[in-house]
Amino acid sequence: MIIMESIQIATYALGLIFVIAFASKGIKYARMPIHLRWELYPLAGETKRPWGGSYLEEPEWWTKPREGKSLAGELKFMGKEVLYFKEYFDKNRGLWYIVYPLHVGIFLFIGFFALLLVGALTMVADVNVSGNSSNAWGEFLYYLTLIVGIAAFISGTIGALSLFLRKVIDKTMSPYTRRIEYLNILLVLAIFLTGLISWAAADSTFTIAREYMRSLFSFKEMDRADGVIIAHIILLALFLTYLPFTNMMHFFAKFFTYHMVRWDDAPQLRGSEIERKLSPLLNQQVTWSATHLQDIERWSDVAKSNVEPGTTEGRRKAQKEEI
Repeated sequence: MIIMESIQIATYALGLIFVIAFASKGIKYARMPIHLRWELYPLAGETKRPWGGSYLEEPEWWTKPREGKSLAGELKFMGKEVLYFKEYFDKNRGLWYIVYPLHVGIFLFIGFFALLLVGALTMVADVNVSGNSSNAWGEFLYYLTLIVGIAAFISGTIGALSLFLRKVIDKTMSPYTRRIEYLNILLVLAIFLTGLISWAAADSTFTIAREYMRSLFSFKEMDRADGVIIAHIILLALFLTYLPFTNMMHFFAKFFTYHMVRWDDAPQLRGSEIERKLSPLLNQQVTWSATHLQDIERWSDVAKSNVEPGTTEGRRKAQKEEI
């Protein structure tokens, strides 16, 4: 009883840390300085240019209204990437066979967690959630949770183990893999593996998992739980607390990367929001040590100059001045 009460208190505390850290990371991303334009093509969401071009290709584009941009087109592209990992599939099929099952397991686990949550709330409302429930909703939740949970643990275990072995065995990947990334994969593997063992050895219907979720809402202690289930709960809670501070937050940053960096081609016009964001940045000092920038103090001076330092013409001019 005391052990379960301590685990429940730890779950509340670690869950609160996760929510605060996750929200803080999102706010930090949203408030970052305006990005440099990638101008990478094709641009998703272009309806008038099937080749994926941009209105910037048009002569005197600033005199014409912007047309042909579709948010649905962008979401369609992102949907293929997020749910299907299309770029992995097209460019690295061998790695896709490993990465995709892992992420399918993660997606299914999120669904499994949501189903446990819904199931717990259903039980709080005095509706039986079981295979022989007299309530159709309770019976549906029971079988759907069972299917999604088993699939999540099997797919996630296979994917995480395969990715870890691939990174260890494949010498072309080792230079790009930091030690912390091995630890991250092993932690994810441990979560899926303890979940799989919990289902196979201690909780074949996920009844205990649902009861634990219910206890978090009802603020009542659970009578018991096997050691492997406790280990799974602790690992999951610790992982969620650790997640916002790792590079695994890339899944959250994809919106900013695609929508606000890769495909953002909004014009910089007088009085626009972009101009408002750029103004304080242009007042920052130039810290480059290049010879042709020694007499330039602020970025506003660079923006007003006739020759951009990064261009071929600018480099040639600098070389002539040095000679």
